[in-house]
Amino acid sequence: MALTSDLQKIVGAEHVRCDGETSRYPTDGRVPRAVVFPGSAEETGAVLAICNEFKAAVVPWGGGTSMGLGALPSAVDVAIDLRRLDRVIDHEPEDMTSTVQPGITLQRYREHLGRHGQFLALDPPQSSHATIGGILAANASGPRRLRYGTARDLLIGLRVAHADGTITKGGAKVVKNVTGYDMNKLYVGSLGTLGVIVEATFRLYPRPAAERTWLGRFTALADAGRAIARILDSPVVPSALELLNDAAAIGIGQGFADMPREGCIVGLAVASVPEAVDAQLRRAQSLAGQDGLLLDGAEHDAFWAAVRDYSGDAAVILKAALPIGAVAGYVSAAEQSAHAHRQSLAAIAEAGSGIVRCYVRAETPSGAASLVTELRSAAEAMRGSLVVLQAPADLKAAVDVWGPVKGLDLMRRLKAEFDPARILNPGRFVGGI
Repeated sequence: MALTSDLQKIVGAEHVRCDGETSRYPTDGRVPRAVVFPGSAEETGAVLAICNEFKAAVVPWGGGTSMGLGALPSAVDVAIDLRRLDRVIDHEPEDMTSTVQPGITLQRYREHLGRHGQFLALDPPQSSHATIGGILAANASGPRRLRYGTARDLLIGLRVAHADGTITKGGAKVVKNVTGYDMNKLYVGSLGTLGVIVEATFRLYPRPAAERTWLGRFTALADAGRAIARILDSPVVPSALELLNDAAAIGIGQGFADMPREGCIVGLAVASVPEAVDAQLRRAQSLAGQDGLLLDGAEHDAFWAAVRDYSGDAAVILKAALPIGAVAGYVSAAEQSAHAHRQSLAAIAEAGSGIVRCYVRAETPSGAASLVTELRSAAEAMRGSLVVLQAPADLKAAVDVWGPVKGLDLMRRLKAEFDPARILNPGRFVGGI
């Protein structure tokens, strides 16, 4: 077809796949007609311009780790796989900034930065496969957002290819930037519906001299919530603070011989110089009223990797954003709702950030849809919100995966301005954008 021929002229025939070769790129069961692998920002822009001309719907791809996020697409024609754009373009260790292409995985980027004693303070799930571009598009984060913030806080510069092929640049390569509108924040979390990220510049942090973890077991979620509140109201500075309900604790605990197997678990990570780490962990133990279990070195790393990558074989994954004080109560309410709907539910909460992830095995699809509606209502009653991170297509057709969103009219106007032909991930973002 003409579209495929034009794409081959841009990137070379060897970097375009068609028909039966595209089955590895499904979006909620819909397979593209072609997959293209651009090798530069300019090629990415040219590919988008051709797709715009043919009114072909485009789905950007990185490592595929966040492809479950989003509503059902209204069209899928071309997938743009950005993994050829995988270079570290610039790294200024003295300025603690670095610029990378979107297709590099977070793990490879960490390895590069680690050789200079620095790191990018993002820790989303599946870092060995998740690419920088995908992490930004999904605004994916993990336990360490408590101390370092999200991608929006760490990003200082961005280059984006737009639907008409134009490439724009925002921000700079220095932490202190000029005042004005921070256009970068428009693209982070927009799921590629406004443009395709082709380059990103971040602020970095020095790797801490030491980091250790304390695990405490509690028989009741309310007791765990009170211990968390005391820790957050103390001089202890956590780099991560997680609450695992009993189902999640059992699943994660299988990989650790000494980890408690009953009750809910509070996990606290502290990073600093060794003396400060030890002093803060002792203070946390005192506040919690128990010694608990201390993890160091490989066990510490393995625990947090297990927390980040936990799935529990869940068919449905939900994310509630809540006031911090409501976290333990919400986990308890979610457990009760799941039991009433005969669903299995594990919960892992970023207790210091107000984020609760619920992992539902969904034994019955109708029960899962009712459970999502009930858990969203519970979140809203606590002045929070709920998003579906992953679900089967039939469940996505039955529920609003995003829920109510403020400023939807403005978002629609931005979409119309940036992508008037609606070729970029159409239908997948809030309000069907």
